[in-house]
Amino acid sequence: MILKDYLYYQDDAGEIYCGDCLEIMPLLADKSIDLVLTDPPYGIDYLSPWRTENHSKITNDKLDDWQEMLPQFFTETKRILTDTGCCCCCCCGGGKTPVTALFTIEAIKHFNLIQTLVWRKFVGLGWRYRPAYENIVILSKSKDNYNFYDTSRTCGNVIEGINQDIPQKGDHPTQKPVELMGKLTLIHSKEDDIVLDPFLGGGTTAVACKRLNRRFIGIEISEKYCEIAKNRLQNEARPLFI
Repeated sequence: MILKDYLYYQDDAGEIYCGDCLEIMPLLADKSIDLVLTDPPYGIDYLSPWRTENHSKITNDKLDDWQEMLPQFFTETKRILTDTGCCCCCCCGGGKTPVTALFTIEAIKHFNLIQTLVWRKFVGLGWRYRPAYENIVILSKSKDNYNFYDTSRTCGNVIEGINQDIPQKGDHPTQKPVELMGKLTLIHSKEDDIVLDPFLGGGTTAVACKRLNRRFIGIEISEKYCEIAKNRLQNEARPLFI
C-alpha cells in the first residue's frame, strides 16, 4: 500500500491516516517532520472506568505489546524527524509499572533525553497515593541543537494550571487537553512546521496545530477515533490562547 491508501481525512491544515503507525510511518519521507507530539499507549492495559460512559481499552496497551512496539517506533521517529526536531511523548505517571523508566530506557538507545516534564493534572481516583501527575518525555537527535522557541526564560519542567480532560460519552478515554498539546507545540515548533502525532486518538494534537497554524499529520489505528478527530477538526474555529 501507499500513503494515500490510508488517508481518512484531509483539510487545509493537515491529514489523518487510519491504520497502524508502524505501517504508515515508513511511508513518510526522511527528515520530513519538525515535531513528533503524541500520547502513545502506556503498557498498562488501561481500562477506562464505568463512570466515564466510555468503558473501553486502548489498542496495543498490554505491556508486552507496548515494549515490542517501542523500538520500531523510535527508529522510524528518528528517521523522519529533522535534525533539530524533537519528540515529545506523554507517559503514565506513577503506578505499579515503572512505565516512564521503561520508556526512557528504550528511548535513549535512539535519542538524547532533553527533559522529563511533570504535568500536574488533578488528584486522581483511588486511595493510597492517588495519581495526580503524568510525565512527558522530551527527546531530540542532538544533545544541544534542537528546536526550542520559548523565550520567556521561565519555562520550567513542571506544568501546572492545565487540568485533565474528563472524557464524556463518545470521547477517547484518555483524551489530552488541547491546552497541554498546544503548549508543547508552541515550545518545540514554529508556524507552518509539520507536526506528527502517530497515536492521534481523538485528535487533540491536530486541533492544537490547526489553532496554532501548524500543519498536522495524524495517524490513528481506530476508525472510530479517526471519525471523532475528523468531527472535531471540522468544528474547529476558536483560536488557542496559552
